[in-house]
Amino acid sequence: MLKLEKIYKSETVLEILQEAILSGDLEAGAEITQVEAALSLGVSRMPVREALLSLVERLPSQHVRVATLDDETIKNIFDDMALLAVEIIRNLKSDELCELVLSTNQFEFHRALREKIKSPLRKKIFEIMTEVYLSFVLKNSEGMNNVNEIFKDLLTSIKTLNKNIEEVYKKYSIVLVNEFDKIRKNQRSKARG
Repeated sequence: MLKLEKIYKSETVLEILQEAILSGDLEAGAEITQVEAALSLGVSRMPVREALLSLVERLPSQHVRVATLDDETIKNIFDDMALLAVEIIRNLKSDELCELVLSTNQFEFHRALREKIKSPLRKKIFEIMTEVYLSFVLKNSEGMNNVNEIFKDLLTSIKTLNKNIEEVYKKYSIVLVNEFDKIRKNQRSKARG
């Protein structure tokens, strides 16, 4: 039987399932049912179904399999996020860029960036990349000095209309991948020991 902690007021189904899957507590390839997850969390199936959409592969008869999140997959997710973000940034007008760099934190920055996307499908893809994978890193990184420093470089690059925005965002992406990996390793070692 799937063992997830019951939901408390400060948590959501999405946060609990994301944490369990992204940290590796629910291993890649593990099969679960929406009903099983809902019972384990003490909620109805609908929030479980919606929460699982970006982190699992659908199987017949309401079963799902935890997606494989190996190093290459995580790297690709953050690389794709960087490509899409740079494309969005390149298409913004100067007043929109000024508004964007006023964002006080990385969540706010990426949410503002997402709002500039015209295509509903691309907006949803970027939302999953930022609200699931990026938020996992930002919520779980201790100190985050390296993430914060490269993010400052990114904002400076945008402010100065630096031609190397792609390069800076790529570095940001690499730092996020490395942080993601460190977080998973730390959480796995805590779980074992």
